[in-house]
Amino acid sequence: MTIITCDCGELEVHFATTKPLFRLICCCNDCNAVLHWAAWKSGRTFYPAFQGIDKIYLQNSLKIVKGEENLRWVKITPGTLCLRGVATCCYSSLFVENLSILGPKIVCVDVDFCKVKGTETSEVTAQIFEKDIPGNRKRAVCDGFSGARFEKGPEDTPMWPDVIPTITKAQSNEFIIPDGFGSIRDIIEKSVNKHDWIHLEGYNDNGSPPIILAGST
Repeated sequence: MTIITCDCGELEVHFATTKPLFRLICCCNDCNAVLHWAAWKSGRTFYPAFQGIDKIYLQNSLKIVKGEENLRWVKITPGTLCLRGVATCCYSSLFVENLSILGPKIVCVDVDFCKVKGTETSEVTAQIFEKDIPGNRKRAVCDGFSGARFEKGPEDTPMWPDVIPTITKAQSNEFIIPDGFGSIRDIIEKSVNKHDWIHLEGYNDNGSPPIILAGST
């Protein structure tokens, strides 16, 4: 079992599996925007924008053990299919459902922005969305990464299934959700029905360099 907690420990989530399906370093605008916003909300200093963000991907089989009242879901734009769970007690970023890329069987965990215990070690599979890194950051972010890399995201890259076959395998494999666990979709719907969405349109973090949100260019 993998145990995910927010930084302050008020929200705790258990995944039924300990073995990541794969691991990516993401450099996209959306991830950076949400994490920049979360840092601002909690009064923290955010790292230089557009560094790679470490993510592991687990089977969609999880349950909230405590602190469900602190969980909220972020939509950067009204039509996005990429939904991000944050803990409002300390504004940790916990996990992501992205139906457009991952499908319904895979959940992404932001391992740099919450606490993760019990998961097995996983090598980095690839660094993606390097196209989103500003020119003045490309050398610092891209030149230091030696693994498989994609200027564009996986949906724009014909070679993606050949380079990372575990992703397409995970999307098609059947798995059984153990008793007591459920789907992230059920957790999202319950939270949003009670609390609605968090939207970030127009956010520019009070005078710091503005973040360009997806679809706003």
